[in-house]
Amino acid sequence: MSDIKKQNNHLYPAFHIRKWVDAGGQVYDKSSQRKNKCRNINYQKDFTAKFYYSLGKDDSALEDRLSRFEYTIAPLIERIDSSGKSVYFTGKELELIKLYCLLCANRHANTCEVIKSDEANIYRSNDYVFGTHRNETQKEAVDMTTVIVKEYEKLIEMPSEMNAGAQREERFFYAPVVWTAGLHLSIVRADAPVLLISDRFCILENTIDSDHLYAYIPISPKTALLLVNSEYYFNEEAFCRTKARFGDKYGNGVPDEYLSDLFGVEVGEFEDALFCEYYSQPTMEQHIERETNSLYVKISCLPKEVFRLFNSIYCEDGEKILFCDKEELGFALTHQLQCRDIVIG
Repeated sequence: MSDIKKQNNHLYPAFHIRKWVDAGGQVYDKSSQRKNKCRNINYQKDFTAKFYYSLGKDDSALEDRLSRFEYTIAPLIERIDSSGKSVYFTGKELELIKLYCLLCANRHANTCEVIKSDEANIYRSNDYVFGTHRNETQKEAVDMTTVIVKEYEKLIEMPSEMNAGAQREERFFYAPVVWTAGLHLSIVRADAPVLLISDRFCILENTIDSDHLYAYIPISPKTALLLVNSEYYFNEEAFCRTKARFGDKYGNGVPDEYLSDLFGVEVGEFEDALFCEYYSQPTMEQHIERETNSLYVKISCLPKEVFRLFNSIYCEDGEKILFCDKEELGFALTHQLQCRDIVIG
């Protein structure tokens, strides 16, 4: 019986989908022939593919390993969702969450990019050293998933006292996992369940240099994780330095006003939500070891207008959309972003 269940490999984990179920969400199916394209969510079958992680073979070995990773991550996701202005992580937990973000963007070939059409092909994902790549085939996705799961299996065996304090240094290339070196975690939240997600699952935004800015991964109807390039967004100083460098390179010496089309220009200036906001909050009862081996990560509350931009991309590129708010679904389906097509001349 268990082998039959494992035929349906989740491309978006069931414990995330249940959060939309619990919030009264539904699936909007663009391909449905019914007049009412909305239906109830089936978290056991929605957003799955038969034997995806075994490339069609009757084998659930990689799926079983993924399940163990998800079992480890699920309580950390719950901690994020139930936290207020910040969430506490040990150094090891923080690394696990970062690696999980990388997995979310690489476990399938359904990740999409903010720029979908670019005549010069300079905004597309490139072979950058630090960042999240966009797999174009199922085999690429399965190969990368295998690599990430191996990293998880090594990381889970490391000491729980892993030093988190070292990650507060600028660009913190210190990392026990090479794939997440130079990347930090940011967490953003809406004040209502307005986030959508489709069968695209993860959105990447890149710079004019084809460098990774961030990967955006919703984990519930109100909260999303971002895996961010620390070279650009570590803090205000790094951000301003990057804008000046790009200005020298492309803007005749005038610093750019923003780096991200979504966080920086469409709805106002919210790029500071991408900064690395790791800090300690020791109390009188805490020991100095906890200060160096644990961190609090800020949770940035943003207006729904920011999330509407990502919702629009999910609705434009995806076929099946998870939603809770019908008004936000309607808005996303009817408002496409002009910045997604780059035309020369």
